[in-house]
Amino acid sequence: MFSLENFTKLKIADVLVLSSKNREPGDDPGAQLSFSGLVSNELLSEFNGSLRSFLYTKSAASSDGKQERMDVEQNDLPNRSPMGLLIEKLELKNVHLTGYDLVIDHGMGGKSNLELADCECSHFEVHPKEGGTVLLKFQVESQSVSEKVFGKLATLKSLDVQITLLPPEVEQPPIA
Repeated sequence: MFSLENFTKLKIADVLVLSSKNREPGDDPGAQLSFSGLVSNELLSEFNGSLRSFLYTKSAASSDGKQERMDVEQNDLPNRSPMGLLIEKLELKNVHLTGYDLVIDHGMGGKSNLELADCECSHFEVHPKEGGTVLLKFQVESQSVSEKVFGKLATLKSLDVQITLLPPEVEQPPIA
C-alpha cells in the first residue's frame, strides 16, 4: 500500500479550496493539494508488484561484467526498460486511497507541523526518469481544513516541503 513513512521532499504545486454546496456557514471548507517530486522507483512496487520491473531494468553494465557507475543511492533497477523508454507519463487510473494522514513539516519542529487527517489521495501520475527515479505527481484532499491551517498551506504553494503520508491503520480481528 502506498505510503511515505519518512519525510520526503516534494513540491506543493497547487492549493485549492473545496466547498460543498450544502456547507453550513460555520463549517470549514476542504482543501486539495497537488504534489510533485522525484522519488525512488522502488515506490512503484507499492502500487503494483510488477510496475517497477515493467518500467525499469538492471543496468547494461551489470550484465556484461563491466563495472557499474556508482550512484549516491544504489538502486538495483536504475535504467529504463524498453517499455519504460516509450512511456513519458503513466496515469494510474482508479487509484483512490482514503483515510490517509498527511503531515507537512513546517520547519520549526513537531509542534509547528501541519496535519491533515482522513485524506483522500488520487490522480497519481508516474513520469519515469533514468537513474532509478520517478517524477511522481498526485493530489491529496481533506474535507475539513481550519482557516489557520489553510492560510499556512496557501503560503507554501510552489515551495518544496517535507511530508509524510501514512495509510489508515487497519486492525485485523484475531482468527478464531
